[in-house]
Amino acid sequence: MDHIGSLLPKVLKKRGLDGHAHASLVILRAQEWICEHLATYENDLHPKTFKDGVLFISCTHSIASQECQQQSADLLAFLQKICEGICIEQIRLVRSDEKA
Repeated sequence: MDHIGSLLPKVLKKRGLDGHAHASLVILRAQEWICEHLATYENDLHPKTFKDGVLFISCTHSIASQECQQQSADLLAFLQKICEGICIEQIRLVRSDEKA
C-alpha cells in the first residue's frame, strides 16, 4: 500500500496538476520568507507567479523593491533548498501600482 507522501505526487502528475502544485508551494514559501526577513515591506512585496523556473514578485513600492533585490540571492537559495525537486532558477521583481 502506498503512503500519502508518494501517492499525492503521482495523482497530481496523472491529472496534470503537478506544475500548479509546485508553483503554489514556491509562492507560499516565498511569502513566508518575505514575512520573516523583510517584515517591514511584506505589504509591498507579493509573490505572484512561478513559471519556467522564474518566480515573479510584484512590488508596490520602489524601496521595497530595492530591499528585496538586495536579498533576492538569499531568497533564491532558501527556495532551492526547501523546495527540493523544483527547478527555481531566478527571481524577477515587477513594479506594480496596485495595492493588494
